[in-house]
Amino acid sequence: MKKIKFLLFIGLMISVLSGCKKNLLDVPNQNNPDFKKVLSNGDDVETLAGGLYNTLYTGQNKFGGVKLMLAVAADNVSISWGNAGMRDMSYEPRNNGWNNSAAYSNKGQTKGTYDDMYSGINTASSIMKALAGGVVVGDGGAGNDRVKAFCRFIQGVGYGNLALIYDRAFLVDETKTVPGELASAVPYDQVAIAALDYLDQAIALCNSSFTLPAAWLGTSSGMSNVEFKKLCNTMAARILAYMPRNKTQLAAVNWARVKTYADAGITSDFNVVNDSYVKWYDESSDYLCADGWGVTSMYVVHMMEPSQPQHWDDSPSFPQPAPAVNPLDKRLESDFAYLNSNWFLPARGYYHFSSYRNKRYDAFYVNADGPKPEIMKAENDMLRAEARAYTADVPGAAGIINTSTRNTRGQMPDVASVLADVVAAIHHERHVEMYATGVGLQFFEMRKLNLLQKGTPLHLPTPAGILETLAVPAPFYTFGYLANADGIGTSNSGWR
Repeated sequence: MKKIKFLLFIGLMISVLSGCKKNLLDVPNQNNPDFKKVLSNGDDVETLAGGLYNTLYTGQNKFGGVKLMLAVAADNVSISWGNAGMRDMSYEPRNNGWNNSAAYSNKGQTKGTYDDMYSGINTASSIMKALAGGVVVGDGGAGNDRVKAFCRFIQGVGYGNLALIYDRAFLVDETKTVPGELASAVPYDQVAIAALDYLDQAIALCNSSFTLPAAWLGTSSGMSNVEFKKLCNTMAARILAYMPRNKTQLAAVNWARVKTYADAGITSDFNVVNDSYVKWYDESSDYLCADGWGVTSMYVVHMMEPSQPQHWDDSPSFPQPAPAVNPLDKRLESDFAYLNSNWFLPARGYYHFSSYRNKRYDAFYVNADGPKPEIMKAENDMLRAEARAYTADVPGAAGIINTSTRNTRGQMPDVASVLADVVAAIHHERHVEMYATGVGLQFFEMRKLNLLQKGTPLHLPTPAGILETLAVPAPFYTFGYLANADGIGTSNSGWR
């Protein structure tokens, strides 16, 4: 395993907010002094656009981001090691919260993902500004729509991730600037609205015929405008469906709109071809699954076989569970490996222990090369089912689930056309089939169902490094801790 930091045109970061009323898009890139020259040439603009998704992908999946700690906070994976904020986000009871201090050793986790989202957003916005100023890509501008669609996609996904993960963000693009102060940041729901608008523009631009080069999305072959349109729709469905911070907000989601997006979404896995730790590397998932690192939370093991305990009690006398025999979900045998012992330190809590770890990607991570799902077709299927469940078509939802990976891979019995059963089945698939895919997926799932353990942050604050740049006085605001359990910024209930 390697911790790879591959960023293109790294200088366009949110840290430039320090100048009052400064245009975030007019910041010189220190790693590329000819940046303005690049933006005046169509071929160079296209090359620049081609590197944008790698920046977002890295921010979503690198060790120095939020993916690891969100996975343990969601009780999808269990890791007690002190790296990457994982131990602090997995304490029981959850009375650590997120330490948003400039002195915190893991402060870079939240800033790493945050910065990479803005790096992609700002570069995409600079490209859009160049195109609006008359730069043409290809003969007679034949490549303009492809570049525009891709830039809008980057803005949509970047802001979508910020809306899903953080409590607020700064909305900037080729037409918008903000003052360099925290008060100019807008709440996550407004950030989500902006993200969906960018994705809607990308979807409309996909009516033009084009092919995205394989290198742009890290795919094994080029992607047509038709397939890219499906990916944009799935991204939009994800933002809407995963946005709620609690059950009350879950009920208020525009599920008809989710259904429209998801029904037009991907029809096969969106795989990114990893290249042996060089440029495309789902690093966090490597640690989530690796022997000696991540184990599968007993919460998830219990879903697959109810005879397994749902929680490992914090006691040295808690009995080691025997391996499951003929589990309810056969993926417990195909995708997971039984553990005879645990590698975590008992002093950090026996509750981190488990009887299983995920082995599905073991062969892949020998060299971290080849295709690995970033978004599964199964994920879009569950979005389609969920949208039907919440728009009074429970039988339609059950029909999708009963022809999904729950049955084809898990060999589980059909789910009944009962809302609670359908919701539980979707929950199951997100924890089992989608294991180690998508940043924060299980965290968002637990959050909207009021299942995150009490005291867990419901979202993350603006990173300490950004607040320092903005000259915000310490101590910096944050979320988490039992005393702050309000159900708005910090979970006030939970599955246990």
